[in-house]
Amino acid sequence: MLKRLLLLAIPLVIAAPAQARKAKPVMRHATGTFEVTLTPEAQDGDAARFGLVKTFSGAMQGTAKGVMISLGTPKPGEAASYVALDRFEGRVDGKAGSFVLVHRGIMSKAGTPDLSVVIATDSGTGELAGIGGSFGIAVKAGVHHYTLDYTLPAAR
Repeated sequence: MLKRLLLLAIPLVIAAPAQARKAKPVMRHATGTFEVTLTPEAQDGDAARFGLVKTFSGAMQGTAKGVMISLGTPKPGEAASYVALDRFEGRVDGKAGSFVLVHRGIMSKAGTPDLSVVIATDSGTGELAGIGGSFGIAVKAGVHHYTLDYTLPAAR
């Protein structure tokens, strides 16, 4: 019985060093600016749907096209929310491909923003296949700035 258990354990011992050698993805940071064009498509009261196009400069070079749906009016004393999906196509740090960004934004009545933008799992293509991470947005003096915190699988 002991001999049999040892024979079963050998593959586990052999496999363990191979698993330990797998490199963990390194978190990378891409920064720059982007321009946004919103095109109204439909409105019903304070609900609205927009087509959106973004043009990226900096570590991300390319465009993103998608759709945004909003409710409410983002102004003091009013709450507002939006969701959006857009597909970026271009280059990130020189790697070509595309991926989907999923947005969720909330503005409280007090004006406090709560924004989350993530890369949709398994949406990466080309050299960006396997990309994962988050996308931060800051507007300074009317200019949209981004920080893309992302990982890519190790080169094969």
